[in-house]
Amino acid sequence: MKIVALLLLAVAYASATQTSPGTSSRPILSSTEAASYTKAKYLQGWTPSTISTSTADYTVGSGYSTIQAAVNAAINAGGTTRKYIKISAGTYSEVVYIPNTNVPLTIYGGGSAPANTVISLSLSATLTGTQYKSAVGSLFSSGDPAYSIYSSCASKSAIGTSCSTVFWVQAPGVQIVNLTIENSSKNSGTDQAVAVQTNADKVQIHNARLLGHQDTLCSGSGGTTVQRSHVSDCYIAGDVDFVFGGGSTVFEGCTFHAVAGRSTEAVVFAPDTAPSISYGYLVIDSTITGDTSFLTSKEVYLARSWDSGVSSSSDYVAGTSPNGQVVIRESTIDGVVSTTAPYTTATSGRAYSGNASSSRNLNNNSYNRFWEYGNSGDGA
Repeated sequence: MKIVALLLLAVAYASATQTSPGTSSRPILSSTEAASYTKAKYLQGWTPSTISTSTADYTVGSGYSTIQAAVNAAINAGGTTRKYIKISAGTYSEVVYIPNTNVPLTIYGGGSAPANTVISLSLSATLTGTQYKSAVGSLFSSGDPAYSIYSSCASKSAIGTSCSTVFWVQAPGVQIVNLTIENSSKNSGTDQAVAVQTNADKVQIHNARLLGHQDTLCSGSGGTTVQRSHVSDCYIAGDVDFVFGGGSTVFEGCTFHAVAGRSTEAVVFAPDTAPSISYGYLVIDSTITGDTSFLTSKEVYLARSWDSGVSSSSDYVAGTSPNGQVVIRESTIDGVVSTTAPYTTATSGRAYSGNASSSRNLNNNSYNRFWEYGNSGDGA
């Protein structure tokens, strides 16, 4: 009984340390403030559908040799009825592009777990267009639904971050289920290599493993266009800015794992939320952890602002430039994160600035919009 009591006390203490308003280096929401940052608020009237994997209109590995071929067939069939693409268990070394279409797609792995169905490719942002064509060109032909995406990337001298994406969603209503999606590029330095990118509204990713290093998941393309996503029961791994973008995304029941080795530090979230948008990333009932070497260095940062389009801190204009928005609540933060300085300098060089005023405006763009509530763990 004494041991149980001590454990309960430890849990209570971990939660109690997150007391509003927090500090300027780690702002904490009050219960009243936290009531404005809920799943419903972020999804803005959208209720994610229950995902079914009991139907297969197209099967990869039986009838279709590539995932892209099955996607093309589903889109070319037309209509607005949801179409289901089953990917047989195995490993697929290819990209998957879903262009903007009115055909809602569910793409799911046919194995018993995400690890059984793997889409993995090494695709670096530093590749030339010629190298890119050699890697993925066989998947695309003129007239295919996604050919324009491919040809645009192939025409570049260096393909850049977006074109390094392994699984690229530009259509609304897409559901991704029971898959491992990996960009296995591991070049040194700050080489971007995206596993999954979503630039559309009402996207669901469920029970998936998203693996990479820098820029593993891009959720939302920024700006003021509404791009809502629900990411649930997923494992997401990477090092630098490994969850980034400008969408309104709810992460629920997920594990974020910082990977050591390529980089000496890791940043989990790098949002570039438009300053007029109140809801960027919401993390609930999740875990933030990392490789054991970070337990000593504490160089896993919860977030930094991706000041997209801003080349230096002197060019940043509050209220005009992007100002990333993240709320992490009721989650476990392991000791890989510093308890006193969990946030870091923005991509523009703009120093982190938190608002610990008891009368604060939570959308004051003169401050960073990173908040926590009710978290526990050694890093909370």
